[in-house]
Amino acid sequence: MTAAIITASASIIVAVLAFLLTQQAQLRQERRQARLARINSQLRELYGPLNTLVDSNERVWNSLRSSFLPPRGERDPEVDSSDWRRWRDEVLIPTNRRMRDLITVNADLIIESEIPSPLRDFCAHVLALEVSVLEEAEGVHRRALIAHPGDEFVTYVHASFARLKREQNGLLGVA
Repeated sequence: MTAAIITASASIIVAVLAFLLTQQAQLRQERRQARLARINSQLRELYGPLNTLVDSNERVWNSLRSSFLPPRGERDPEVDSSDWRRWRDEVLIPTNRRMRDLITVNADLIIESEIPSPLRDFCAHVLALEVSVLEEAEGVHRRALIAHPGDEFVTYVHASFARLKREQNGLLGVA
């Protein structure tokens, strides 16, 4: 009888342990799937499009700087060329607005718990630039009140995109 009790107790213990291990594995799998879904959303709705738009704008900006845009210290809002204004108004500003809208509409997908300063500074720059363009239409020529955050913004977007892609690939088991 004692052997039967020990056997029954061992069977119960094994069954409970198997159940607990199965539950733990299922919970880990559900968390992994939830993390993957979040990362997919972050990449699809915010960091993927933002990364692509930043790359496009940077390519245009670098081409403008190397072709006809004077060096930063020599730029004067009073004498901006019509070529520069055309590129600014038809390409750079619309793309900046799209990036700002992506950031504001999808702020819940930002990796950090608070809006990082490169994103906050970029959004503020776009707002300030819109005022400068309106003033220019009224004959007032001056630089935007808030400067573009420059490399800090570009680096943040590229690094965040790469970080999420690495994590996504890790969760998918892709090397």
